[in-house]
Amino acid sequence: MWLLLASLGMLFGASLVGFLVLRLRAEQWPPPGTPSLPGGLWVSTGLLIVLSLALVMAARAAQSGRMSALNRMLGVSVLLAVAFLAAQISNWVRMAAHSVLPDQSLLVWFFYLLTILHAAHVLIGLIPLFVVAVRARAGRYTPNDHEAIHLVGMYWHFLLVTWAAIMVVMRI
Repeated sequence: MWLLLASLGMLFGASLVGFLVLRLRAEQWPPPGTPSLPGGLWVSTGLLIVLSLALVMAARAAQSGRMSALNRMLGVSVLLAVAFLAAQISNWVRMAAHSVLPDQSLLVWFFYLLTILHAAHVLIGLIPLFVVAVRARAGRYTPNDHEAIHLVGMYWHFLLVTWAAIMVVMRI
């Protein structure tokens, strides 16, 4: 898991550095006529924070043998991940409806690049999250055997930290 997170960190880090290099070389920032970022990004941020907290609660429930709480928190986590993707799609649709498209400016192009890259990893991360939730419902985890919950949590905590970095860099 650490190797996966390190490689993803390099991918997102390189993307953010690319954005910062272009931003620092620009004579004026943001470029003239560039609209502000959508307010729905704060909703997306809140969803990822709550999702991360739900996974912490799921891991604690597994450690203490509270399987109904584990199932509930994993179910909530899956729903929050889907809600995050829906919020992102809503942000993109609203931007496109207002003709805010990637060819408008480097800021908008990088916004789409970074948020779509992140959303792709959220979508991919839904697969193991869903598998862990199904296995939990089947009684596959015990207080002594729940490493999969921990590993899935690590991935989603990484996505939260990555999202926070994207938000900070896009707001600079």
